[in-house]
Amino acid sequence: MPIVSKYSSSQIENLVNVLLDELRQQQATTELSLICLGNAVSHIVNHNVPAAKRAELVQQFCLALTDSVAVKS
Repeated sequence: MPIVSKYSSSQIENLVNVLLDELRQQQATTELSLICLGNAVSHIVNHNVPAAKRAELVQQFCLALTDSVAVKS
């Protein structure tokens, strides 16, 4: 069963494009981009998610990330 988001595809796409445009403008390498995005994720989790729920949220985030980059054969 697909997950239904409370955010529209255009909201998500617009914000992702802004983030990627800034990384391009800064000429960030892949490594630097991933470091910065990882730090941003850590900051968001640590400042917006109750401590008791962080581990579960991060685990689900990692699974979603893994699924999104999995090579489909």
